[in-house]
Amino acid sequence: MGGGLSLKGRRNVGRFWSWYNRGLGWIVRAANLVSAACVLILMVLVIADILGRYLLNSPVPMTYEVGSFLMVFVVFLGLAYTQRMGAHIRVEFLTLHLSPRVRAILDIVASVLGLLLYGIVTYQSFIWAWDSWQVGDYVSGLINIPRWPSQFVVPLGAALLCLQFLADVAQRVAELKPTRALDGQRREE
Repeated sequence: MGGGLSLKGRRNVGRFWSWYNRGLGWIVRAANLVSAACVLILMVLVIADILGRYLLNSPVPMTYEVGSFLMVFVVFLGLAYTQRMGAHIRVEFLTLHLSPRVRAILDIVASVLGLLLYGIVTYQSFIWAWDSWQVGDYVSGLINIPRWPSQFVVPLGAALLCLQFLADVAQRVAELKPTRALDGQRREE
């Protein structure tokens, strides 16, 4: 008998990954909803600024600063959702000619590399945001806007992307393993 997990153990692992993927999906969709709301707020702010500038000769104060902060929310809170939907830019002209197994292996390698890279981004950006919060860093202007909320979004979004990369790796590894039904069919042939 092999040294792998028992049938009960495999079911428990399968349940865990199912729970993990569902929970992560909910969190990723919520983050994406916040990202979309920030796009809407940014859009209203920019339109108000343009109308104020050209119609009333009075632009909305601090539009640039607030817009810059909102862009961080838009980008980093949408990263994991984009990965989950498979919507990041991919160059497939070579991989389309490969077998599904080789494509799955390449996807695993790419996801592990992404996990490592964004793990570093998560760690380093958290340190940066923590330092900013501790010293009370802010953007001065008409009103002082603290920098740390938008800075903490960077490690949050990067961490969510890491969790999504982990889910992608687990899914691709499961696709590589033959199912028992396929093993039985191969033995009968």
